[in-house]
Amino acid sequence: MEKNVKNLKKKVKKISSKVSEKKKNCKLCEKIAELRQKKAFLPLGAFLSSIYNFCYKIYAKSYNFFNSAGTKLGNMGVNANWVSWIGFIIGIFAINFLAMGMYGWALLAILLNRFCDALDGAIARATKITNFGVFLDATLDYIFYGGVIWGFALGGAGTAASVCFLMFGFSAAACSMLAYSVIAYKMNSNQELNLDNSPFYLAGIAQGSETFVVLVVLCLFPSLFVPLAIILGILSMIKAFSIIVAAYYNFVIAAEK
Repeated sequence: MEKNVKNLKKKVKKISSKVSEKKKNCKLCEKIAELRQKKAFLPLGAFLSSIYNFCYKIYAKSYNFFNSAGTKLGNMGVNANWVSWIGFIIGIFAINFLAMGMYGWALLAILLNRFCDALDGAIARATKITNFGVFLDATLDYIFYGGVIWGFALGGAGTAASVCFLMFGFSAAACSMLAYSVIAYKMNSNQELNLDNSPFYLAGIAQGSETFVVLVVLCLFPSLFVPLAIILGILSMIKAFSIIVAAYYNFVIAAEK
């Protein structure tokens, strides 16, 4: 038994030494090292940093705009849940437009739906965030997203396999978040609700902004439905498994500490 273990260790050492030698002799690795020494990646980093700063400025301005608008509407007595329902009804019209191939009108309906979605959150923050409001906002969003995918399918924008795969990814993400929220609420039912820490914003990918961008691009270029559906479906699956990892940490590891 000991001889077998020793032989196995020798084989592992030989394999690791060969791998290290290949890494040393790798022309690509040498080229990357040269580029790092010459600081060739600095322009790319600066470009990505400028894009991030530009997007952040747009986000900050839009956030301030919706906050001020939400405060004014809240003071006027406008209910955040009313805005959620209005945006949902407008968004549902996108299904009909997509089915008829009227992508311009569908894009308008989607934009108005997302506008109302941002506005209802701002109104809720200015007045009062409720459990039902968080539930209604997330539920209507997922019904809307599922309906838009169905609309593209009715309009023949993608193949049946791509549509089903995207719905599969959306369902996985939605179910994982729903299951997480049930346990999270059970464990923290005595704490004040914090919308920023809602389980609907877990994992950090395939969020509302990414999905919104994909829907806009699909309305402008419906022929890209298949590749974009695959990409968004994969991101949604990653999101679902990320939530499973977060649930294990929060409900098992952190609970034992």
